[in-house]
Amino acid sequence: MQLIEEFYRLFINREDCYAVQTSRGYVRVKKPLTRSVLEDHLEGRKTIGAYQLNPKDNTVKHLMFDLDPEKISDPRSVAEKIIYTCFEKPNGRSPRVSKHSLLLEASRYPDPSYHIWILFSVPFPAAAARWLGYRILEIAELNPAQIEVFPKQDELTEDRPFGNLVKLPLGFHRVEKKWSKFLDPETFEPLPNEVLMKISGISFSESDTRKILELASQKKTVQVKFDLPRNFKPLTNQEEEQAIRFLCKYWKPGYRNQLEISFLGWCIKRGISRDSAFRIIDEVTRRMEDEERSERLRLVDYHYRKRMNIPLKGSSGLFEVIKEIMRQDEGAQEDREKSEKAS
Repeated sequence: MQLIEEFYRLFINREDCYAVQTSRGYVRVKKPLTRSVLEDHLEGRKTIGAYQLNPKDNTVKHLMFDLDPEKISDPRSVAEKIIYTCFEKPNGRSPRVSKHSLLLEASRYPDPSYHIWILFSVPFPAAAARWLGYRILEIAELNPAQIEVFPKQDELTEDRPFGNLVKLPLGFHRVEKKWSKFLDPETFEPLPNEVLMKISGISFSESDTRKILELASQKKTVQVKFDLPRNFKPLTNQEEEQAIRFLCKYWKPGYRNQLEISFLGWCIKRGISRDSAFRIIDEVTRRMEDEERSERLRLVDYHYRKRMNIPLKGSSGLFEVIKEIMRQDEGAQEDREKSEKAS
């Protein structure tokens, strides 16, 4: 089937493993990512996540912006800014992306949850792709704390041999029960899946690639705009238990990553020790049977090592997650009540 071949050409860069989405998150499958697996994805029998970085050379086939309506008040306007920045060439400061190199996806149509894919004609260094992603956001004057840029790593390491995965487009969201669709970048109306046939990908000369990698290696980190505590202290056993119960209450699929990041930001702002934060996340993931437990625990160490270079939302982020979960629960309750009345 030609669609599967085009899908494989554009999106699959690591073939030895993949992940399957469940109602509780993603589960890694240590088997080859074959055409039959992609067919299951496109037919909705499975929902597949692919690992972006090729372990042999740390290259990627695409750069992707993830615009989440739970984090952005107007995702469409943000998407339009990114697309405009990609298509136009402002004073030579950013590479011009052709319309045959960009795909706009509604990841759970018709919700305003967008993925913007920039495809490369040949595998491109992950470090250079990340630099391009953040440069595009900078030119578009968008806040990178609200937009996820994939790939999230410059290279794979012994401690992190897989890196982040991305949910492949044109699949069925197992949590939201909605399909992914490609959209027209100008009208935001659905396009047929065959639009993949028209995608060739952006290309760079070896000289340009070297220049981008040089710029990526010279990047400066952005300092957090508040004073962090100098001394970090542990919570009492009772305080840790209160935090565990609080997180367990809201530890739901689709919100866990944002909830953990906001909680860790709150801990760091309050001067709570890494050991306390680790024990809390360890116990929450154990009680909730979180299949991504090891990744959650690694995230604790990452945040405490890199706390000067990450956006720490803290209590405001926790409040945003809780509000969204409450809205979701209220909607589910209304649906149940309507169903009971109808029966």
